[in-house]
Amino acid sequence: MSTGVTSGAAMDLSQVPATMPPPGIMPNFSNPDNYKHQNIILHSVVLAITTVAVLVRLYTRAVIKRNIGVDDWLAILSWALALEFSIVMAYATVWGFGMHTYDIRVSEILNTLKWLTVSQKSYFPLILSIKLCILIGYLRIFKIDRVTRWGIWFGVFACTVFYFVTFLIDILRCKPVEAAWNPSIKGKCISYAAFPWATGIFNMISDFYILALPLPPILKMNMRLARRLRIASIFGLGLFTCVASIMRFVVSRQYALNPDQTYVAAKVLHWTVLEINISLICACATGFPAFFDATAPRSLGSLVGSLLAKRSGSQLNVTSSPGSDKDCEESYRSSEERVQGRSKNRWKFLSRPSKNSLNNQIRET
Repeated sequence: MSTGVTSGAAMDLSQVPATMPPPGIMPNFSNPDNYKHQNIILHSVVLAITTVAVLVRLYTRAVIKRNIGVDDWLAILSWALALEFSIVMAYATVWGFGMHTYDIRVSEILNTLKWLTVSQKSYFPLILSIKLCILIGYLRIFKIDRVTRWGIWFGVFACTVFYFVTFLIDILRCKPVEAAWNPSIKGKCISYAAFPWATGIFNMISDFYILALPLPPILKMNMRLARRLRIASIFGLGLFTCVASIMRFVVSRQYALNPDQTYVAAKVLHWTVLEINISLICACATGFPAFFDATAPRSLGSLVGSLLAKRSGSQLNVTSSPGSDKDCEESYRSSEERVQGRSKNRWKFLSRPSKNSLNNQIRET
């Protein structure tokens, strides 16, 4: 009896895999197959681009337009939640997210599942904030079209109710909450199987709804066709969000029954990261035209235009002066010397004031 206890106590859990590997495969704790580097690069690149887009939007609203609204505060909130989401995913990656379950030590698997669960729960307030930012931004643009305004408020209501209810259910589905990531805790959890279906389908429907909402009033605007197409292309960036949302749903359904969740979930989260950040970039895209408009004061376009104008003006002066100005100066000096030579003898009988006056007259001619 004592021998069994001693051997169990002496077992090093840092050398035991969380699950048994498939036949013919050995656990690899030192250099495992993983998505760590891909995760870090993806989060870093898209978050950097999103940060620039948010800064451009805020500069346009605060400095160029001087009109900060609710949608701008929602953009800031969305960026903060996106940053929090990336930090949580980076922390989960440290503990083994993106690795095969059998390449994760038993002593680390609970931390991996815990931070993976936290990232899943933080998704709902993040995506809700982004979609509200886009919809509230529509209200700023379409102030006259009554039908569009009702459609916008319907989208605000539907997204708020769905994501808020889903967020609460996801948090409270296990009692105690720790049972969601710790199977050793005895608790009660409702089935999670319907969540990916419900969120995936609603995401796709709402994305296409938000994408199509501004198109009818844009096409009815009294402006040139080229400008209407440019405005439509800005909102058309949301098509990439729809693609990312579809791919996220397809990939999540493809790996739903795979027991190696810490590995395959990284593939799903790749599309989730793209969906989130592209959506936020699209929410900020309405401020891009004013930011690059050369006629708008304090915009990047006007700054670049003024710098180019100054540079071209200085280059014009430089290119015109070396040859022509030098030749003109030399010819003027030679002609002046010739005139002075012919007039030198005539100056002898003049007084000094008269000489100065005559000299000034000659220079003026």
